Amino acid sequence: MIEQVKGTQNIFENDADKFLYIRNKFFSVFNNSGYSYVQTPHLEYSELFEKSIGQNSEIVTKQMYQFKDKGGRSLVLRPEGTSSIVRYHSQYQKDITNQYSYFGQMFRYENPQKNRYREFTQGGIEIIGNIDTFSDFQIINDSIKFLTELELKFTLEINTIGSIKDRENYTKELYKYFKLNENELSDESKEKLEINTLRILDSNNQEDIPIINKAPVITAYVNEESLNKYGLLKTILLKNNIPFKENTSLVRGLDYYNDLTFEFVGEDGLVLGGGGRYDRLAEILNIGTFNGVGVAFGIERIMNTITAKNTNPKIYIIGLNLEKITSYCHLLDKNGIDYYKPPRLSKINTQFKNAKNFNVKYVVNTDEDTIKDLENNISIDFNIEVLIDN
Repeated sequence: MIEQVKGTQNIFENDADKFLYIRNKFFSVFNNSGYSYVQTPHLEYSELFEKSIGQNSEIVTKQMYQFKDKGGRSLVLRPEGTSSIVRYHSQYQKDITNQYSYFGQMFRYENPQKNRYREFTQGGIEIIGNIDTFSDFQIINDSIKFLTELELKFTLEINTIGSIKDRENYTKELYKYFKLNENELSDESKEKLEINTLRILDSNNQEDIPIINKAPVITAYVNEESLNKYGLLKTILLKNNIPFKENTSLVRGLDYYNDLTFEFVGEDGLVLGGGGRYDRLAEILNIGTFNGVGVAFGIERIMNTITAKNTNPKIYIIGLNLEKITSYCHLLDKNGIDYYKPPRLSKINTQFKNAKNFNVKYVVNTDEDTIKDLENNISIDFNIEVLIDN
């Protein structure tokens, strides 16, 4: 027997309902708010992420699915979405400011567990080009609209990490502090200490929490201009009654972030999505000088948090007479009515059982020209208006 690959998943039945519900909400909110959908390739050149994420990041050193193709080119399955969108913008939209949305699979080789897969789905939005504080605000505000539409409860956490130079200076001080307290860190954090010190701040290991709580905070190392930008955004959020929590440990682990960083944290502490500014990413990649701000949501994390509402059709068509059932299908199609139907003309009792399994309200029996209301257990002569009104 050939089994599925470890760390992957099959999305089916109730999970499929949730997935499609989230995806539909995603496009409804963001694509009706000015973001243009772009689908980038799953395959990218390794250099794109080695430069953008950072050579010493755990994603690059341990988690990328990297290989050489038959032409000897080094390729990867994309581990995140922002770098690909920035690459696309540079190639095709370089001279304008644009708003993008994306929704698709990412790949990272890591230990599979709940909410963490080797193939996973991210939905995100980016504003790239010549941007300002309003760009930051709308990314946050539109994200809140999306999560609110899903009826999720969450806290917006924000921070500023200043310029890339500020972060470099802070990282040096942080390294000194953690080095002095290395014996009290978890084994995982000890490993991060030499590779990507900032990532220790993301640790949820109880061994690390007391040490992290006493660590230097980045705001002490942030330049005045960045602090002013941060202050302006906080003022705008407060004036618009958008609650937030300042989290000085929120630094985001990818090398390309600067200034604003933020996350949406669920009631159970699960991070549903996060993002920030990346004004020098294009320069790091040597593909331009434009700026950017964005957010990405973990779709599986949201799936495991929500209870999807049933937005499926309320109607199931059954019958054995091929001409009659096809004419009914055509009639409902013409009237824009969604409905289920059997995969083939099996026994009528089998079809009826299938209808009940789909939890529909109405069963249209095309052989008898009737509509059965399963909720009230009554049958009436077929009338298209009954189905249109419901």
